Amino acid sequence: MRTKPSDDERRRQVAASLQVGNPGNNARDLGARLDLQADCQIELAVDEIRPYENNPRRATNAKFDDIKESIRTGGLRSPVTVTRRPGESHFIVEAGGNTRLVALQQLWAETRDIRYRNLVVLFRPWQSESHVLTAHLIENEQRGDMTFWDKAAGIVALKVRLEDELGHVLSLRPLEDALYGLGLSVNTATLAHYLFALERLRTLGNAVPSLSGLDVKTLQPRLNALKRYAQSRVSISEDEVYSQVFEPAFRQVVGLYRRTQSFSVATTCEACELALARHLGEPVENLRDGLRRDSRREQERSESDGASERTNAPSVSNDRVMREDDSPRILSASIDSAFQAARKFAESVDLHECVEQSCETPVGYRVSALPMAETASPERQRAWWLLAGVCGQLEPDAPVPVPLDGTFLSWLADPDDAASSAFWAVLTTLRQSRSSIGGVHAAVDAMSTEGQS
Repeated sequence: MRTKPSDDERRRQVAASLQVGNPGNNARDLGARLDLQADCQIELAVDEIRPYENNPRRATNAKFDDIKESIRTGGLRSPVTVTRRPGESHFIVEAGGNTRLVALQQLWAETRDIRYRNLVVLFRPWQSESHVLTAHLIENEQRGDMTFWDKAAGIVALKVRLEDELGHVLSLRPLEDALYGLGLSVNTATLAHYLFALERLRTLGNAVPSLSGLDVKTLQPRLNALKRYAQSRVSISEDEVYSQVFEPAFRQVVGLYRRTQSFSVATTCEACELALARHLGEPVENLRDGLRRDSRREQERSESDGASERTNAPSVSNDRVMREDDSPRILSASIDSAFQAARKFAESVDLHECVEQSCETPVGYRVSALPMAETASPERQRAWWLLAGVCGQLEPDAPVPVPLDGTFLSWLADPDDAASSAFWAVLTTLRQSRSSIGGVHAAVDAMSTEGQS
């Protein structure tokens, strides 16, 4: 027979039961202890996540304060995607979200409000360094907030990552294919400009945020002309020309930029001319006269070669490119104006990456292949064919997929259509500069003939 406990005994048992502690909370360490192998949502402390340290965008998001205030008042509306490198305990942002993470971490540090301590994230298993860098490049590109230099530096860094992972060097065409497979469409001509910029203009690019692709495309042939001039007079390698002559000039330009916040390609070229003249020990006027003579000789040779080509092979194929020696010359104002007008027209239909400045065409530009031509909109196809026709890249009997019919004429005559107006500017610029740009009339006449056929 059980003895009923006394009141004192019951009170003792109740008191003992109250001494049992709460179960330990190990949720914070869940992500670190689990070997996560699939996409899933997990809750992490904000201190367990770090921004992606190789984010190609250098500048702080201009909307940072607005984003931070939005999180303060309404919380984080879209989850951050994270991943984790093998062997590391912390997580990193995988595909955009650095700004939101930093804003949340600042709010937690400033307020210690429990609302900002943890966040639910989308975890994705680690793939590779190239995968994470690609994801950030695509995210930044979609938002349209990357400068030319940021994108160039990001693409070149991705090239290095891919070569390290593949175990071999990627030339331009395989690199273009590899990037396309990752979701990045960058043609070989643009890749060549990125590589030149990062290899030869790093001093300028790292200091001048506004350095543009057009700046690089204008600088490259002029620097090439100076390099050739130097090599025709003294024994000096390309690396030595850049390290001994151009780099000091670039640093001078950077110093001027920091004082004025203004960058000029013309000023940069002038600084390089002066530096080279000092290096060669000759008056800068002599150097400039020599450059003009070299340019005239090159132009005469180009015109002679062009006449020979027209005699022996009157057609020009669509895959025509600049000659391998990339013969440099100082671009005339008329050629530069034609290129600017063509680029503006291309930008109106999102074809800016297809238009490339070229010293080897009479109109100052050429067009690269139309990306995903089969699925491109009729407007983009029409613009590409018009640009290719004007600069002489079409075969005389090439089939034009966009008919130049009544619809085309209505578009061309529409004063309210921005693209149509931009194309008229191209034709007007070429007509005005016809006297100094040989062969333009033949290209325009050829395009008109194709439109009537």
